[in-house]
Amino acid sequence: MLPSRKMDSPSRDSTRLSYGLTLSILVFSLLIYVFYHEPGPYDAGQMYGEETLSTIALLLFRLGCAYLVVHCTVAWMVRNPIPGIMVPLFRVDREMRMHHSEGFERLVPFSSWTMLIFGFAMLWNGLAGLWYLIIGAPSTLFLHLGTALFATAYSSAALTSVIVRYVILPSKIKKGEDIRPMFLPHEQVMHNWAFIFLSCELVFGTLSIRLPMLVLGLTYGALYLVFAELWARFGGGYYVYDFIDPRPKEAPVYLIGLMLICSVFFLVGFGISQAQQFNSFLAFALVAALIGLCTCFGPPAGYEPRKAS
Repeated sequence: MLPSRKMDSPSRDSTRLSYGLTLSILVFSLLIYVFYHEPGPYDAGQMYGEETLSTIALLLFRLGCAYLVVHCTVAWMVRNPIPGIMVPLFRVDREMRMHHSEGFERLVPFSSWTMLIFGFAMLWNGLAGLWYLIIGAPSTLFLHLGTALFATAYSSAALTSVIVRYVILPSKIKKGEDIRPMFLPHEQVMHNWAFIFLSCELVFGTLSIRLPMLVLGLTYGALYLVFAELWARFGGGYYVYDFIDPRPKEAPVYLIGLMLICSVFFLVGFGISQAQQFNSFLAFALVAALIGLCTCFGPPAGYEPRKAS
């Protein structure tokens, strides 16, 4: 087993600043969206298909994605008899050590939240497509919520993919941890396929992201940080990721960095959404490049895990 690692001593000023930043992001992002969101118009034909075959194809794609999330959550995670393996930061003793998660505890990481919002967005828009096919165009509010859920899921998926590939995996390799569990089927759904399938929606051009929806990803991220703190205090007693601990001196910097990464990749997605309306080939090329940069399906070439001592 890998030895536990002691983290730096906490700072009260950093903790207060981190709390203040998190709550400010949560409150102000909601206020900004309420006052500056675009209520419409929304084109139901564009969102759910202009013709019956395209409507059915989009319906099956979205419901298929929703089913993938349900199957992944229930069969591969919650009811999986083999526990998950993580190395979280325990709050009280500030040590990182091996922990086995079981049942609903496996839904605590932000990557699980990403998968869940991805599945919910696809389910919502899939059922809306079914409504459109059988009854007619849903209400403007229904169309708006479908687009907002998609934008939130896209921001979360982009953030998750980038953090996993460029922060978590390199950190685990440096610390000598075995990264092979990071590529199990359910991990692939959370870290790769959610982002890929949401990016496909950008290429289809069915859901046009509105710029004010930039703040929704920040809202979702801030909600997770609030949950993570409550979980560390009153639930499992640990932070899944050491960089979301609000107590170290550098914690506010990490928080701002996460917010900026989320915003940047939303803006990239917004740009692709706009480009798709003028040149589908350009949008496809941008999405393909983005997927290549943000996803990772296996350990690097020549990787060998460090032997446990």
